Amino acid sequence: MSEKAVLMDVKNRICTLTLNRPRVMNAMNQDIVFGLMEAFEQLASNPEVHVVILQGAGAHFSTGSDFSLFEENHSAPEWLEGLRLLSRLVRRLREIPQPVIAKLRGAAYGGGSNLALASDFVVAADDARFCENFIHIGVILDTGGTYLLPRLVGLVKARQIGFLGEEIDGKTAAGLGLIYKSVPPEALDNEVMALAEKLAQKSLRALALIKQGLETSFDHSLKELLDWEAAHQAIMLQSPEHRAVVEMLLEARKQRKAKEKAET
Repeated sequence: MSEKAVLMDVKNRICTLTLNRPRVMNAMNQDIVFGLMEAFEQLASNPEVHVVILQGAGAHFSTGSDFSLFEENHSAPEWLEGLRLLSRLVRRLREIPQPVIAKLRGAAYGGGSNLALASDFVVAADDARFCENFIHIGVILDTGGTYLLPRLVGLVKARQIGFLGEEIDGKTAAGLGLIYKSVPPEALDNEVMALAEKLAQKSLRALALIKQGLETSFDHSLKELLDWEAAHQAIMLQSPEHRAVVEMLLEARKQRKAKEKAET
């Protein structure tokens, strides 16, 4: 029996998804795409999971599309069907309520790079390697690269990254604002887990709405966003999580005042 292309492990409100094709540097094929889609569908309706870690098995994150796909004689409609499936995967990653942390070591090329960049946080090893290598095989950006790059680093740098297809190490990517953080390779696991544990303690409902609001912010006017914030905040201010925090703060304030009064 063959191993699953995507492994899922849930523990303490944290779900770890592992691209599990290490022998081919986690190159993406239908098994990985369908495996991730299935995992995201499950996570979207699981209130017990507050954060997702996305990683590659072995020494690399993902080198993008499996090169064997290019050896097959696919028609344009067949390519279009496959790319639309990939597009649905990226949208689903962006739409699930939980923040997604991409843990990146080794290579993240092409679609693998953009799958990582579609996450809410990317934490990479200093020596990890990003590369939008599409230009080297005479094709355009996909897996959301055309959307993601200008929003992350601006048009000037997006052109540089897309037109030249040069490798960027983790430290450089962090300096450009392409990713959240770069750390020494030996610190990567602990850094990602510390971030995941911090997010896991937050209200999933609040995380989901912040994620939704930021994701759609470029599509709305200031007035529309202010209306959206007001409508959702009015509901959130009545939530059990908010009330519990307010009660705790009020009680702490009350005890502090009593202590100050006793000391005077």
